[in-house]
Amino acid sequence: MLAVLDTLNYCDGHCENLIAHEEYPYLIDSETLFQNFPLDELEVQIGSLKQERSISFTGLIEKSDHIKKCDRSESCSAFQAAGYIKKIFQPRIINDHTDDIKVRFIRNENDIMTDESSTQPIYTILQNAPCLDKQAYTIESFLDESIEGYMHTYQHIKNHAAVLLDGDNEFWCAIKKITSAREVIRTTLYYAMLVRRLQQPQFSANQEVARQYLEGYLQLHSSNLNSQLAKCEINELLQFNIPYFTHQPSGKDLFMGDNGKCANYFKYSAMEQIHWNIEHASDIYCNRQIAILRNVINSNPIITSHCPCYNCLQD
Repeated sequence: MLAVLDTLNYCDGHCENLIAHEEYPYLIDSETLFQNFPLDELEVQIGSLKQERSISFTGLIEKSDHIKKCDRSESCSAFQAAGYIKKIFQPRIINDHTDDIKVRFIRNENDIMTDESSTQPIYTILQNAPCLDKQAYTIESFLDESIEGYMHTYQHIKNHAAVLLDGDNEFWCAIKKITSAREVIRTTLYYAMLVRRLQQPQFSANQEVARQYLEGYLQLHSSNLNSQLAKCEINELLQFNIPYFTHQPSGKDLFMGDNGKCANYFKYSAMEQIHWNIEHASDIYCNRQIAILRNVINSNPIITSHCPCYNCLQD
């Protein structure tokens, strides 16, 4: 799956978007397939950074910078080590969007999420940790098998490039019929953070002040801010909406939530990029991804623990 999704320019692979607990992994949310990256040969422009295109952009794997025993969070990558996440801000909002709104903070410790306002622990399902005989295993436990699967699938793609690149292939015809795919300009959490800030008194009381704040903030965090795009983002955020953008995989236009369109926003279509991925499939790229996998996954120790999923707890 990792090799296929990387080839198809998938992103946003956090653990809530993919289930790997059963025999075969499967996507729950596939709206970010066919992502259109501003592509320059082997480099991808992400925000203000230009980085080597790699499996890291799928979001399916992630290195834990802060090693601390805790439970899953939706901001974790799907195959990040279970029980290990970055230290992040985890509020629990009660009575949201009402005059009685309250914020409670959840701390994570030993695979149990504890609500500070309650004496009862909150158990969550480690849905991406494969289970065998009630034992949950993290990806470190089967890293060699994962790499073997990646190599086999990637080589299959490389060896069948001519067939896959055939313009009459039913796969490409099906993609052309797709109405739209989501284009991730900024992360949902980034927009959610801005919405929260706009709900603060100094901004909610004066929309013009809020607009000026957004203009300055987006400009500060953009290497080359598109004015039409920024206008759409700001208008949506001022209504406390998460800006949403789409594109047609075979086209170069970007469509905005306010029914606007940025014509020829992309240099290449997503389909052209995917064709490029297949055409330039090589052992060099494959070996580089394996090195990334080993570097990321081996950074965390092997953890095995009793599976906390619902079915195992019932037995």
